[in-house]
Amino acid sequence: MKKFIHKFTYIFAALCVVVIFIIFSFVGGGIGSVYAATSTTVNSFDKTEVLDDLQTATIDGKKFSPVNYPFDSTGAFKHPEILTVVEYCYSYRPAQRDNYALYVYFYNPQALDISTTSKANKITMGVEYGTDKDGNIKVNDYEKFDLQFCSKSDGDYQNLFYKFKVIDHVSADGKTIAQRVNSNERRYDISEVELLTYGDTNATAYGVGGTYKFKGYAAGYGADLDGESTLEMTAVDDLETITLDLAGVKDGIDKRTYWRSNSSSLGKHHQNQINSVFFAIDTNILEKFGYTLQKIKAEWWEYKTVPAIVVNNDKIKNDLDEFVGKLIDGFFDKSWGYSIYSHEKKAIGSGVAAGTAHYYTNCWNVEQVKAFGCDINYYSDYLRALFLLFSSGDMSPDEYILSAAIMQNYCEAYDKSYFAGHLQINEHDFSADLFADEVDEGRVRGYNCREFDITNPDDLWQINSYDSSHNWWQKFKDYGFGTITTNDDYKDILPIQQLKVEDFSVSNVADHLKVNSDDVSKLKDYYNASVKDNNNDGKPDNAVFLFRYAQTDYYSVDIIVKELSNGNTTLGEARQGTQFFDFDILTMTFNKQGTLTTLGVVSSPVDHWSAYTPSIEPKSPDWWKWLKGLISFIFIILLIVVFGVLIPPVGSFLVWVISLPIQGLIWLFNQIGKLFKKKE
Repeated sequence: MKKFIHKFTYIFAALCVVVIFIIFSFVGGGIGSVYAATSTTVNSFDKTEVLDDLQTATIDGKKFSPVNYPFDSTGAFKHPEILTVVEYCYSYRPAQRDNYALYVYFYNPQALDISTTSKANKITMGVEYGTDKDGNIKVNDYEKFDLQFCSKSDGDYQNLFYKFKVIDHVSADGKTIAQRVNSNERRYDISEVELLTYGDTNATAYGVGGTYKFKGYAAGYGADLDGESTLEMTAVDDLETITLDLAGVKDGIDKRTYWRSNSSSLGKHHQNQINSVFFAIDTNILEKFGYTLQKIKAEWWEYKTVPAIVVNNDKIKNDLDEFVGKLIDGFFDKSWGYSIYSHEKKAIGSGVAAGTAHYYTNCWNVEQVKAFGCDINYYSDYLRALFLLFSSGDMSPDEYILSAAIMQNYCEAYDKSYFAGHLQINEHDFSADLFADEVDEGRVRGYNCREFDITNPDDLWQINSYDSSHNWWQKFKDYGFGTITTNDDYKDILPIQQLKVEDFSVSNVADHLKVNSDDVSKLKDYYNASVKDNNNDGKPDNAVFLFRYAQTDYYSVDIIVKELSNGNTTLGEARQGTQFFDFDILTMTFNKQGTLTTLGVVSSPVDHWSAYTPSIEPKSPDWWKWLKGLISFIFIILLIVVFGVLIPPVGSFLVWVISLPIQGLIWLFNQIGKLFKKKE
């Protein structure tokens, strides 16, 4: 009996070893044998430890050992890179794909503390394929997929190795990864991964371009359900990508810019806005794939802020700070002690609407309109609370620029109210009170993913000015004889433009390229540095491109802030525009004599905040000032004549008053003359 128990123990132990070997001998990096665990428990492989998995792996033909992957605290040349990709339990039978998954293993030499919970952790993979002229498979489109954290190394290897699972989803073609791959040889093209380090707001992109190919099946998942595992990784090929540095992390050059027109077809106080980024591409890439950059695919999150109120003195700003984020208690609430209204229109009534901003087109409601005789066309939406409040200090509001950095810091730190809940964008968490419920007409609030094509007429920007939708009478009512450019139309503006040296020789580079005037010198310097022939091969090192990805509306108007206790007023402005978050370029498509080639782009997502600039107000021309003076003089003369005829004493009095300055000058000259005579 003891011999039987002893023998059974050995057999059982041997079976356990075999099972463990089957479970953990699944992975190989580079070109090597790859096997999948045969467990049928859903997500069971999610829970295995990264180092346990790697212990039996073969990486680039060598058995894995942590000794070959040291820490590198300087990070001079090292960044997180893919050690290997694991295909788990693929089956060509849809009914057997419950356990199917892809896992990605990272070597993290800087031991960056990568977030294990962030939604910003993503991987970009090929989702559409075609063939080139030689019949070779090529990627025609890429898409991002979420990464789910599984495990990381600890102890002596703290944060050195990470394991993530790729979360599959249905793409634009209506298929998942599992449905898209070829059952006889599964191909996975990875252009980049984006990982968020704790403490950062945006993820960082890492170029890991590679094509991973698998064939065969794990035991129980192939044609022979009882057969052994034949799964193996057959190849890891390099994948050509383009790397961009839009935020200037490496070269110190922020490549984000924006431009605003003087007027807009939407009317007075509106301006067209163009958001752009610029970058350089190696001419070797262009020679290989084509000098025409025809398409760019990008994604971003888009939100319009509520009006930002700017006041021009710190005392008022400090007084109103107490009420930021607090809802106004009814239409007659005077708790603020201030009334805020349009510079051009009157308030609704005496002492009414202490906490109301009447800047645009509507009163509180129809009843109040009737009760107070308010013209419904004069006023606008009720400002139920102050959310965005800023001070221009001692600077006049019409000179003060509310910078992008101040806006960003304010919104990121704001925690006074959450009436509309939270606005979460990957790692961002804003109060939704800071943003309007809608964006501009024809645009999409929230997530956007769009491919721009310079050959598609619908992708060209049409910038329409005030004159394109307003007649001369409307213009006179809005601007009078004020000098302001209202005919600044720009038609068929390309979304993608390769810059040339002559673009910087025009009289107004900012309007010509649609970039901020403050960024012109930076762009020119970047262009000159990029196109140098440092390789001494007789050609520029790079070509520089400008990518205009959004056209939105910007609104700014003068306001008056009235202190109710004493009637004192001060000037301010209300400003409203669109901000963009986690903007990222995914692909670029080049045209070489009719042959299109799409490359994945390695680009860290960036937020694109735009400053809120002063409103553009018309200024009276000099001739109009002189004309008004002449009219006033003629009116005074007529007034004297009329009163002189109808009421002689009043006319005489007016003549005497007007003549006083002249008589004073005569007296002064007489006194000076007498002094000179005495000296003689």
